[in-house]
Formats: sequence, C-alpha cells, structure tokens
Amino acid sequence: MSMQVDRKVITGGHIITMDEEYGELSQGALLIENGRIAALAENAKAFSHLDAEVIDARGAIVLPGMIDSHRHTWMSLFRGISGDMSLPEFLANTFYGLGALVTAEDLSTATLVGALEAIDSGVTTILDCCDCVNSPDHAVAAIESLQQSGIRGVYSYGFQVYDFQPAGFSSHQERVNFAAELRERYFSNDQGLLRMGTLLSDFGTVPFTQTAAEIRMAQQQDILIASHTGALPNSRLLKGLQELDDHQLLQPGHLHIHCSGLTDPEWRLLAKTGAKVSIAPETEMQMGMGFPPIRACLDHGIAPAISTDIVCVGSGDLFSQMRLGLQTQRCLDNHQHHIRGEVVSELSLSVGDALRWATHGSAAALGMETSIGSLTPGKQADVIMLKHQRAMVPSSFPRASSVLQSHAADVDTVIINGQIRKRHGELVGQDMAAIRQRAAQTLARIQQAALGRAEITGAEAVAWLREAERRASVNLAEAYRR
Repeated sequence: MSMQVDRKVITGGHIITMDEEYGELSQGALLIENGRIAALAENAKAFSHLDAEVIDARGAIVLPGMIDSHRHTWMSLFRGISGDMSLPEFLANTFYGLGALVTAEDLSTATLVGALEAIDSGVTTILDCCDCVNSPDHAVAAIESLQQSGIRGVYSYGFQVYDFQPAGFSSHQERVNFAAELRERYFSNDQGLLRMGTLLSDFGTVPFTQTAAEIRMAQQQDILIASHTGALPNSRLLKGLQELDDHQLLQPGHLHIHCSGLTDPEWRLLAKTGAKVSIAPETEMQMGMGFPPIRACLDHGIAPAISTDIVCVGSGDLFSQMRLGLQTQRCLDNHQHHIRGEVVSELSLSVGDALRWATHGSAAALGMETSIGSLTPGKQADVIMLKHQRAMVPSSFPRASSVLQSHAADVDTVIINGQIRKRHGELVGQDMAAIRQRAAQTLARIQQAALGRAEITGAEAVAWLREAERRASVNLAEAYRR
C-alpha cells in the first residue's frame, strides 16, 4: 500500500531561490512534496506528469518565507502606542507599565494576533520574544496560540519581572525551573514547527548570578539563547559582555538583539564568541539607540539578521525593515566618500544583501539555516508569493522590487511547511472576524486597567533610566565578588 503524497506545484512566477546554485528562474516551477521543497525547474513541463495541486504564480515573485529574528507578539495589541517614545519612555510606560497588566488570557490573544499578522506580511518564521511571562499560565497561553496560528518559530521564554499582581512566581529560581519544565512538556523532540529558546533578563536589571543561572539552564536544555544587548549608547544598561565572557557565559549561537550601542572592543568580543546579531532598524532609529549596526556586523564578520521588533512603533513587516536598513546603511557608506571629497561611483550594498538579511541571515541567527531560508530542494517548504497589483508594468528587477517596492499588502500567498496559510491575499483556516473582535475587547480591557496611570516623560524618564543604570552597575559588579 503506497503512502499518499501531498504535492503542490508553483508555476509561472519569477522564483528567487536565495541559493547560489539555483539562482533565479524567470518563469520557473517549484515542486513541494509532503512539506518539503522537492525540486525546481525552468518551467512547469518538468512536473506536468505529476498529480499535484497547481498554484498559478504568473505575474508574481516567488521567494523563501521571510524570517523575523526578533518579534514581541505579546505587544501586538498596542499598535502605534509608542510612536513618539524614546527607549526610556517606552521601557517605563509601555514595556513595564502595560506589561504588568497583561493576563494570561490577554497574552493568548496578543500572541495569536501577532503571529497571524506576521504570516499576513509574508513572515513564515519568528523568534517570539515572550518577555511577559507573568505566570506559568502566561507561558502556556503563548505557546498554544503560536501553535494555533500555524507559524514556524522559536518560543523564547522571557525572564523579565513585571509588577503583576498577584505574582505568578515566588522566586527567580522558580522561573528557571519552569523553563526546564516547558522544554520537557512542549518541545522534547524538536520535531514540530515550534522550538524553544530563552530571552535573558535584560543585562544589569537582575543580579549577575541570576543571569548566569538563566544561561546555564539554556545550555543544559540545549535551547537558543537570546538577549537585548547594548541597545543604548552612553549607558551601562544592557551591557555586561565582558563580565559574561570572563565567566565563560558567552557561547556560539547566542543571539544578541540591537547592539547599536556597542563599542569596538565589545564587537570584537561578539565575533570571538561566535555571536549572532538581530537588527531592528525602525525602533533603533526612533528610540535613540543609534544607527542600525549593519556595517559593524559586516566589519566584524557577523552576518546580519533583521527583525520587526514591535508594532508599538514600526510597521511589523520585514519589507519595511529591509528597505530602511539598506538605504540607511547605503547613505552612511556614501557619506564616508563625501567627507573624503569623493564622488560615489558604486553602492556598497545590494538589494540581494538586504534580502539575505531577512532570509538566510535570519535563519542562521535562529540556528535553522539548514532547514529554511532559501528555496533549496530538501529544505522545508516555506514559500511566499508577491503580487504587485497596483503596479502598471512588470518589474525590470524583481529582486529590487521585492526589497524596495513591496509591502505586506502585496503578499498574495504564504505557504508554511507545505500548508497554505494565506491565499489570494487572505489568511485561511482562521476565523478572522472572531479574532478581530476578541483582540479589540482585550485591548479595551487593558486600556481600562491602565486608566489613571501617570505617563513618565522627559526628566522623569531620565531619572527612571539613571536609577536603572545604578542598579545595573551594582548587579554587574557582582560578577567579581568572591
């Protein structure tokens, strides 16, 4: 008795494989079998003898699914709320302020909304930075919502502590122990769409011994380690790389997020320890974190990954991040020629470089480069199709149009693990009307709970930051106490 094969053939589109061996196919065909990419061909004739569902991609650009290497789905209900905030204002008001009000049920809704918004924008894989684990129930709610969405990703269990009442954990050690329990309960075989990771307490916000305990737990559980690192120039907060390295706590594959405030010695330390880096251009440029450190990554031999971070501020789609990051770095590089009195004769970075940040680069940042990130036979079938419906002429350079002229609304089709999650511009398999209603009701509940909370701005935000920096100095100094 032969086993039934689930086959899909995508035909007629311009396929950008992001694989040097296969390159681009102007009217190519892609064969999917049982959730994996089986083969590529110059045209559909190669697969015409097969019994397969045919997906017509004529007029479309076919790409690997975008990979968002740093996204906080728990804040997905707070769209635009921090659009005029600096990093200290965001941390004091949105991150810690609203985070303290989020219940497990709220988190369930927010995570589902955030994951579906990612899929809708062509993102097939996320690192979900779940800072807001206010209780064990919060963690379970987030995981189950990610599963419901159908997205591929890493659930990154966060250790941040909010003023949530009643407290869901009695101690830091209880948080650490529960992380190991989650690993066993939900991620023991690493065979599903979701894997487990951890998001460390922001460096300096807790005693050094607690940061060390978080890292050692992650090493013992063999899960991805991520941290917000060096995100604020001229500040001690979110630093501590030397202290960690002195205790052999910086390991290959550690994903450092932002890094826009690092010094050159700190960059050399990341390179030496085999670090990965995720860059979020919109939040970094707005919140006073400095320029997106694309050039610093490249100069130190680190392949950049890119991310959306939070819809509290930015667009939530990787096309916007690629475009902003690429053009900003081009401008900075061009300026170096200008100050030397030179005329810019060629660009330092290509649109292909930017596309790599959102595909193979972000896959590598998550330790998943052998399974996703390119349309390579044998890899998981995570595929998207772009249709620029408003364009009056076809693209003369599809790779450039993908990066510089695309938006979430141009995403016609999304396939994850061989399953269609978006078709003809609409998400499938979800009751979107019910989810939107649920999201609006959840947001209204949180807004009601937040009434009367004073917003921290200006001098108050600076004072809040200075107090956090003093605590960071004390906590990091603990690394050298005997």
